[in-house]
Amino acid sequence: MRAANHLWRRKAMYYWRRRLPNALASWFHKRHLFLSLQTPDPVFARRLVVLLDAQLEEIVTAYENGNLHLTSHQADGVLRAVVTKHLDKLERLSAAAKSFPDFDASQAERDDQRAAWAYRLLSAQGASATVRPTDEEQMSADGLTAKDITAVQDHLALLRRNRLVPTRHDVLQELLIANDAFPTASNMALAQDVYFRGMSIALSQSARRYGGKFVEAEDFVAQIFKDRANSARECEPCVHAPSEEPRTACSEPVVATSDVEPSSEPNGVNDRFGAMASALISKRSRSERWSPKTESQADQIFALLAKFMKEERSITRMGQVRQKDLASFVNFLEAEIYKHHGKSEKDRHRSIAEMRVIAFSKPEALRGVEAGTLNRHLTFIEQLFDFAEAEGADLDPKLKIAKLRAIDSTAERERDERRKLSLAKIENLFIQPPFVNCLAWDRQDEPGVDGQSLVFHGALYFIPMLIFYGGGRREEYCGLMVDDVITDNGPYAYLHIAKNKIRRIKNAQSKRNIVLHPEVIRLGFLRYVEQIKSLGCNLVFPDLYSPTSRSPLGNRFYKLFKPVLIRADITEDGLGSHAIRHAFGAILKKKEVREELRADLLGHRGKTETSERYCEATEIAAMYKLVCKIPPMTRHIIARPINLPQWLVRKEAPPFSHPTRSKRA
Repeated sequence: MRAANHLWRRKAMYYWRRRLPNALASWFHKRHLFLSLQTPDPVFARRLVVLLDAQLEEIVTAYENGNLHLTSHQADGVLRAVVTKHLDKLERLSAAAKSFPDFDASQAERDDQRAAWAYRLLSAQGASATVRPTDEEQMSADGLTAKDITAVQDHLALLRRNRLVPTRHDVLQELLIANDAFPTASNMALAQDVYFRGMSIALSQSARRYGGKFVEAEDFVAQIFKDRANSARECEPCVHAPSEEPRTACSEPVVATSDVEPSSEPNGVNDRFGAMASALISKRSRSERWSPKTESQADQIFALLAKFMKEERSITRMGQVRQKDLASFVNFLEAEIYKHHGKSEKDRHRSIAEMRVIAFSKPEALRGVEAGTLNRHLTFIEQLFDFAEAEGADLDPKLKIAKLRAIDSTAERERDERRKLSLAKIENLFIQPPFVNCLAWDRQDEPGVDGQSLVFHGALYFIPMLIFYGGGRREEYCGLMVDDVITDNGPYAYLHIAKNKIRRIKNAQSKRNIVLHPEVIRLGFLRYVEQIKSLGCNLVFPDLYSPTSRSPLGNRFYKLFKPVLIRADITEDGLGSHAIRHAFGAILKKKEVREELRADLLGHRGKTETSERYCEATEIAAMYKLVCKIPPMTRHIIARPINLPQWLVRKEAPPFSHPTRSKRA
């Protein structure tokens, strides 16, 4: 249903729809743009539509005029405007200062020299500039003392504290508009660089103001003060090369894995983002160092990096990347992208500009990725650049990706970051319907008929017990195979946790054995496994498996388990299946079980060389004594004959399996 001009309402959500002019339609290969505004609020939707309409009109105008990107002549105009304005301002300030009787020309000249160096560093390194050892050497060669160098550092800090760095967007936009340039993100970044350079040039003319010398530091500044007879050369229109297509804010995205054009570099190394990303992912896949999930995460961030560099920085090769480019990308991730970006398949096909529109349509708390996610992205990016360097790509040696990592600012200790379920909460959990009396196999979170004791033995029944009594991870139990349940190797039955065809394990130390607690055996786990095996199932919990889904089995389990947690009044953030695992570790600590033994049970790495290398895994008999220290919180549950859902007994397809249309056909 159409709600207003270019505004459409579908299923309580508003969308923006615009017909493209012929020139852009042929380039986009479609007649219309259709974008979800992701809001049910009509007032807010109308505001967004106005902004999108204005942006599209500017893009169309720029496309038709052929001057979307900042030309060299326009960049010179921006530089001229900055230098002229600040030279005039500094001349006025110096003239006013000279009128005071205690004026010190030498000190004033030193102050300007320090400020000039501060902006010189900003121009070289970007808004996060610092004084590096090489900079100190150049400053010393330029006549600055150690005190002056410290003053430069203080000046950089002062500029940031007063929010003068980075320069306000409205200042840069005015400079671009005054020079007939379109304020795209790429042009804004270039204008910022030009602005810092212009400030440095203006401040470096201290000899003119205080030394009586009229020698200019740059030929460009000399032209400003000369009374030129010739008028300024008119701006030539920007003509795109035949091999290049103009970019707009709604351009089709750059996909990292498809950008594999042959390299024209002299050394024959193809350092395009897509080529290097594909090669790295392929190598990690062959060596089995990355799981399919890790490969997907890496491919996603590589594609986003390539898209950002191309659309925002006009960079297509890794050798062109500078520290300020990576810093700009990190700033985008920290503040200008939707927090849950990437969960939708459509995100991969959105431009950077569209991502910003989506992010700024959300509350501020939902903008920017979390510190842990950012650091994971940077780990992938660092591996990509290391791989490119190893392949012979000529990269900027000044790149410091590690310096862009987010700092953990949490005030909590690591042991307090994860919530732990109290024994009272756990006791309340195990009196819920799935363990004592439920309504039906597909409504196990609802209480059953009074006087009955209906339970279904499967993932929802056994996995919470296995986590509490064994301390394993959710996915370790969900992907357990029947062959991993060991009953014929000694007096104590145990589970062998290792990588299998269904799921991987977290790390090398996760490969271990978990002995079964007496309560799990009493409640029929081994009898259940035997019955599952008799049905010809390989998975211990086949009720989690769907042939039409590639999602981890733990996702299906959590979907079943979450309503049970809510019914048990376990609703605080962080209190879920993993909190039960933490309760297992906390109980053993209170029982004074040594850290080394707790690490063996939980699948953790030893803290020291002695505990990790010069030792053996805890034996099953010793492990059994340890798990028996966990109090039997399920003693009220009556052991009953194994009861399985009928669809599983009849070996039918899972009722929750939903094949796609193509699979149905």
